[in-house]
Amino acid sequence: MKRTVFVILLLSLLVGIPLMILDALQKSQSQFNVPDRFTKLVVDLNTNTKADELLLERQLEGPATVELFIQSDSGSLKEVKLVSTGEILGLDGNTLDFQVGRLTGTQATAATVLLGPGKYALYLTSPKQAGTLVIGYQEIPADPKEFERLTKVHQGDLDNPPPGYRKVYSADLRGLEVQDELIFTLSPTSPQSVGISLYTSARRGTVSVDIVGGGSNWLSVISTEHRICDQMELTLPPGEYQIKLTSQDADGELYLFLKGYEEGR
Repeated sequence: MKRTVFVILLLSLLVGIPLMILDALQKSQSQFNVPDRFTKLVVDLNTNTKADELLLERQLEGPATVELFIQSDSGSLKEVKLVSTGEILGLDGNTLDFQVGRLTGTQATAATVLLGPGKYALYLTSPKQAGTLVIGYQEIPADPKEFERLTKVHQGDLDNPPPGYRKVYSADLRGLEVQDELIFTLSPTSPQSVGISLYTSARRGTVSVDIVGGGSNWLSVISTEHRICDQMELTLPPGEYQIKLTSQDADGELYLFLKGYEEGR
């Protein structure tokens, strides 16, 4: 998302004023904007070529949600890799890769992962280049019961919704070949806050669930690569919102749960 700045330039005999404004705009667009809640790690990319260079290693004493926020003022491609000692819930394995180009101002790569007790580390692969990489990280202890529930979902026991959620759709994906098939419609007649939880146990083939409508699109909410979307909260203006499924050569199952949605309200 790009920051758009509207500037009114008044007629002036001082030619230097517009030049000063343009310079200030360029500087503001190049700034890093890591939210204050994150601990910030700053990496100088101009020191040497980096091949899986260790940037950070952390020990989690209990289950935790780890949030990452990554920016860089260099356009050359860099790879940041998160590696944990245990599996990342909702993913296959214990590694998550980020391809990072130039991301400044309001642009960033961000992710939230749920990890069990143990270590996790961040590694960087990058050619020597002028510029800086900034990584914000935050660890939030997870409720052990919630971690246990989501571990069951991760292991394939999908019928484990959060409290207050009700199942509105489930399907066996084996042999199901569909493209943008409508599986549920949200039609609020007044603004509603809706909680959505989507889980799949599919580990092969193509699985994608999209939510479209009201001028907004939430694409690939889950997939075989990211199998858990838990308690996604949306505030929906009146209108129609369609939840669509694409499944090809997939295994496993799919479950959809909702909270707070009342038809006709």
